[in-house]
Amino acid sequence: MFKIWLDDTLLPSCAHLLEGIAEPIGPSPTLAGIEEAEAFICPGNVRYDGARMDRAPKLKVIARLGVGYDNIDLAAATARHIPVVYAPDAPTISTAEHAWALIMTVAKKVAQANRAVRITGWESFWGREESKGLELHGRTLGLIGLGRIGSRVARYGLAFDMRVLAFDPYIPPARAQEMGIALAPALEDVLREADIVSLHTPATPETHHFMNAERFAQMKRGALFINVARGALVDEQALAEALRSGQIGGAGLDVFDGEPISPSHPLLAFDNVVVTPHVASRTVAGHHRIWETTLTQALQVLRGERPPHLLNPEIWETRRR
Repeated sequence: MFKIWLDDTLLPSCAHLLEGIAEPIGPSPTLAGIEEAEAFICPGNVRYDGARMDRAPKLKVIARLGVGYDNIDLAAATARHIPVVYAPDAPTISTAEHAWALIMTVAKKVAQANRAVRITGWESFWGREESKGLELHGRTLGLIGLGRIGSRVARYGLAFDMRVLAFDPYIPPARAQEMGIALAPALEDVLREADIVSLHTPATPETHHFMNAERFAQMKRGALFINVARGALVDEQALAEALRSGQIGGAGLDVFDGEPISPSHPLLAFDNVVVTPHVASRTVAGHHRIWETTLTQALQVLRGERPPHLLNPEIWETRRR
C-alpha cells in the first residue's frame, strides 16, 4: 500500500480514492513519519524545498492542491528527478466566479451599503451621491492574463455587455478574436483603457510587484482593481497610496503579499476595499475537484502512469522509482 503525506486534512468526499490503495500519513508539526512518504499532497501555505524533500527518501511525486506552485521548489524537485503535478483546471470555475463576486461587490458598493444599513442606518447611505455604483454595461473590463481563469472571467464580462480588453503575450490574436476579446499589444494599453482591471497571471520573479506605483498611475483615474491571482503581483504600499489619492476607485482582493494578513493591514483601512481570505476556489464543488484531481494524479505517478498535468515533463523517463 502506498503512503501519502498530507499537509492538509483529507477531504472526506475524496477519502474513497485512497481506500485499499494508499495510507494517508500526516499532517504533523514534527514531520513524524514523513520519511515513509512516497507522495506529498501540498497545500499552498507550506514551503516544499530541497530540505523537506530530502526528509522523504522514498518520495516519488509532489502533488500541488491547486494551480499556483510558487511554494514548491520546482528546480529542487527536478534535480532529484521527482515529478511535480498540479491541478490547473480544478479551481477555474470557482475562482472566476469569485472574481466576479468581487467585481460586483466593489462596483455596486454592496459592502458599504450593507455596513451602513446595519450600523448607521438606511438614511446614512440611501440618496447620497457617494452611494452611486458603477453600471457595467458598455464599460471596459481589462484582463492581465487570458489563461483558464482569465478566459472564463472574460466570458462573464461579455455576458454583461462589457468590452473585454486583455493583455497576454502567449495568446494568439486569432484565439482572442474567437472569444470576442480585444487583445492589447501592451500591458499599458489595458491599464489606460479599462474601467476595471483584473489580474490573472502567475507569480514569477518577472511578475513580482509588477503592479507598482508606475502601473497604478497608468490606470484610468477611479478605475477598480481586482486580484484573485497572487498577492506577490502587487506592491501593496503602492496600491494603498493609489487608493488614498483616488487614483484607484476601489479594490477587491482575495490574495495578499504575505498571508495571513493582520487586522492592522493598511489596505483594511479603506472603505472601498473588499477583501476575502484566499478563498476564491474554496467552494464545495471547487474544493472537491482540486482534491480529486490532485489525488488521482499522485496515484497515477505511483502506479507508473503519466499524469496529465506534469510541471517537469523532462524528467518523466528518468523519474525516481
